[in-house]
Amino acid sequence: MADGELAALAPQVEDGGVTGGRVHDSVVRILAGWVLGGRYAPGDTLPREEDLTSALGISRTSLREAVKVLAAKGLLEVRPRIGVRVRARQHWRLLDPAVLGWHPDLTRDPELIRSLIEARRVIEPAAAEFAARRCTQAQLEAIETAYLGMERAIPHDLVACCEADLAFHRAVVAASGNIVLTNLVGTIEAALRASFLLTTGLMQNQARTLSVHKAVLECIRAHDTAGARSTVNRLLDLAEEDSRRLA
Repeated sequence: MADGELAALAPQVEDGGVTGGRVHDSVVRILAGWVLGGRYAPGDTLPREEDLTSALGISRTSLREAVKVLAAKGLLEVRPRIGVRVRARQHWRLLDPAVLGWHPDLTRDPELIRSLIEARRVIEPAAAEFAARRCTQAQLEAIETAYLGMERAIPHDLVACCEADLAFHRAVVAASGNIVLTNLVGTIEAALRASFLLTTGLMQNQARTLSVHKAVLECIRAHDTAGARSTVNRLLDLAEEDSRRLA
């Protein structure tokens, strides 16, 4: 790392709070941000240990502990005689809530945003079709409750809207009656949350999105399997349209 680049880190360290009991978390977040944000690309080697400890004002122990955390998440690897290297992106545990939380700016990662929506397309339309075929009254009521939560939150409370949106999609998958899809909800929940926060914040016509959610609910209520699948795909079309504005 060049001297000028090291010096540029000083304000980040001071503002980031790499002090006291927060040293570990802060160092993890800074190093993860460098990787996820693209400062260091896959295959790149991080600066020497002595340079990093000096720049961040931390001990070797703190740095090594942070590297261990990021290695466990698939972002880094320690190679003898080479140092700490960024792993290929396919090894990154991008669906881990912590990893997504360390990302400095998801809006600047179009590949990840696109992949999140593509993953939703694999799971959610099929889940909605199964829900229309199999859902119980209690499951239908859970979907409706989540929809009404969205209705109350739009347009003044984005956070509450996203929470209700997440609950809506979780309830639809639960109503599918498919134990594999139901277990996948827990795996992709962090990705869904990130996707909702990004795309919902860009909605130019939130009522449009709300109306499509209601259409999904009504298709499931009517046991319209084809309609449920196609309407969820329409919902994802809107999310994809909004995600393109991030590019």
